[in-house]
Amino acid sequence: MKVLVTGGCGFIGSHLVDGLLAAQHEVVIVDNLLRGRFLWESSATKPRLDKVDIQDRDGLLRVFQEVQPEMVFHLAAHHYIPFCEQNPYEAFATNVTGTLNVLDACAKTSSVRKFFNASTGDVYAPCGYAHREIDQVSPVYVYGETKLIGEQAIRRYKSSVAVPFDIVIGRLFNAAGSRETNPHFLPEVVRQLDAGAKVIEVGNTWPMRDFIDVRSMANVIQSLTEKAMGIDVFNIGSGKVQTVQQALDVLVQVHGQAVQVVSADARKRPNDRPYLCPSVDKLTAALGRACKSFDAETAKDIWAEPASTRLLYLPAM
Repeated sequence: MKVLVTGGCGFIGSHLVDGLLAAQHEVVIVDNLLRGRFLWESSATKPRLDKVDIQDRDGLLRVFQEVQPEMVFHLAAHHYIPFCEQNPYEAFATNVTGTLNVLDACAKTSSVRKFFNASTGDVYAPCGYAHREIDQVSPVYVYGETKLIGEQAIRRYKSSVAVPFDIVIGRLFNAAGSRETNPHFLPEVVRQLDAGAKVIEVGNTWPMRDFIDVRSMANVIQSLTEKAMGIDVFNIGSGKVQTVQQALDVLVQVHGQAVQVVSADARKRPNDRPYLCPSVDKLTAALGRACKSFDAETAKDIWAEPASTRLLYLPAM
């Protein structure tokens, strides 16, 4: 099957591409390479790379009409929350207008049969229990707002434009693992440890999250999309709650060096959600499984990656 992945050189996208190649699909990546990198130069089976920004509507449509993909995974986005908070124009331009451009290209390409859109658990209103797909949506951050608008645009395309392809909207929770491209909590700790720090500065350590093995998340995304019927939304997570401190303890323990961890006021997010974890009942009913939770095995994958290529994000962030 011909498959197109936007953001395929990024964190989750690159693991998804690996799975698609292993399943012997013909894979085309659309990526502006702002953060990710092409990882398959020495691979026996390579995806094709088109260096196109999803804000380039005409360029995107040219790629779609040339490739004629049957399955499309849309993962390209600005998803680092502090960046989105400080740069709302760029966040809305990429995450909303870019998503509209991808949808428009799909609608104008008759070959598309399955479509996956990466949304986020951040669309939910804050609460102290596991979010269900039917729960109230009320994002806290710019990032979540852009993703919610993207979800609404997709639903409108399905009903008003009457696109024939099946759609999965995946609300992703906290992916963790190798090939990170943004300075989220765990990769920021990795960066400090790589620099030889003996005192690690972090933000809030008490919030509860669903930290998910990124390879497992990519596998679930692929399986859900292959089974898609009509249009549906799924939480994509493990359903297992960890505090930030618990995940940090696993990462540092696997690293094996004695360090002191300090919760620094300058790194604390003032409006941090106390709890952001999904119900995975719907996911489990659809696939017979949920994602694998972040654990020592995932931490070993992080440390097994060469330090020179472990983190790809720009220091300016």
